[in-house]
Amino acid sequence: MGNMAAVSDKDLIIRLRAGESATLDELFRRYYVDLCRTALRFVNDEQEAEDIVQNLFIALWEKRAGQQEALGAVGPYLRRAVRNRSLNYLRDRKRIPVDDGDIPETLAAKDLADDELNQDELRDRIHSAIDSLPERCRLVFVMSKLEDMTHKEIAEALEISPKTVENQMTRAYRFLREWLSLFLLIAGTFY
Repeated sequence: MGNMAAVSDKDLIIRLRAGESATLDELFRRYYVDLCRTALRFVNDEQEAEDIVQNLFIALWEKRAGQQEALGAVGPYLRRAVRNRSLNYLRDRKRIPVDDGDIPETLAAKDLADDELNQDELRDRIHSAIDSLPERCRLVFVMSKLEDMTHKEIAEALEISPKTVENQMTRAYRFLREWLSLFLLIAGTFY
């Protein structure tokens, strides 16, 4: 088959439809890690996120003949499929949060102070702050800011009102703004 890394996504879909199993392996190599990250943002469970993505690839193979040849961008298609499967997982297990939960007071200052912060550490701390949001607030924020969903799409997916989405986003912004200002204040004292 040659070097699969040089083959375009569009050509991979054509080859997948023809039943070439090596194309599924290549799609898996290209997208698995990013798709797992996407699923993890929703389900907040690493093993379940991996299962969701693996099941997507199984379904992709099983339904290969029905894949659209002119699929366009494969990455966004797979990401949307993982997002939908993750929401279905939450819905099936009745894990879509129904209450607003309590916003944490703040993150401990000792967790924020560090002499040598780099971009990875900052990113990890921001993700930690997002993860500390109440479940529904976190899910709405992730869907909006990390998955680029509109408030209407979020409301429909979670079966809540658009006003509830707005309220959850306001709560998330307020907490993250307070956390970031505290973080910058503490980090500034070390530089």
